[in-house]
Amino acid sequence: MNVVVSKDSGPLTASEVADYLKNHPGFFEEHLGLLEHLSLPHQSGEAVSLVARQLDLLRDRNERSVKQLDQLVEIARENDALYQRVHQLTLTLLDAKSLEDVLASLDWGLHQFFQADFVVVRILDPYLDSAVQNLFVASEAPEADWLRGIIERTKPLCGRPDAHEADLLFGKNAPEVASQAVLKLNHAGLRGVFAIGSRDSTRLRADMGVVFLTQMSEILAARLAALLQSSV
Repeated sequence: MNVVVSKDSGPLTASEVADYLKNHPGFFEEHLGLLEHLSLPHQSGEAVSLVARQLDLLRDRNERSVKQLDQLVEIARENDALYQRVHQLTLTLLDAKSLEDVLASLDWGLHQFFQADFVVVRILDPYLDSAVQNLFVASEAPEADWLRGIIERTKPLCGRPDAHEADLLFGKNAPEVASQAVLKLNHAGLRGVFAIGSRDSTRLRADMGVVFLTQMSEILAARLAALLQSSV
């Protein structure tokens, strides 16, 4: 390979040399002897050969890649464990034969599998007389408009709760709720809200992923709708 090291207008500039080497990555393979005469400054202050510096860079890059891979593996493990918990909760809800059973199973499952401190379900439509306290919300109730707003949202409401909103959902437990996830229930004519509360302010964050929460709310809505339809 022929290499141009000078030009009519004068010596090559550093940027021109750099561009040439970028465009000819195999240059040093054909001129191995040059590596013995090149050195780069090192963090320790000593000059090191280009090969040694390149090995350091490759080693650092490899370490970063390993750390990234470890993080991806850990995320995959967490997601798999979360999927298994959602699956178990789904089976528990499917076994429920009444509204009372669904709510009891939901409360137990979220405490058992997801470390939830508070669980709330409110149904706007249909409105039925029920022995289950605070489950159905009349259209003229103070919280009805706010609940409708949640149902119209495209994404769950997560993060630190507003004091008034927490009071509407969690009642006497509102002062203990430091973070919340509020999701809509909307399936086959059923419209309502499903909320999880935590005493940990970092547990349910505004920037958290909501895929599994959304799936959970959809499963709950479908099961509640089926039970309500069968009771009519």
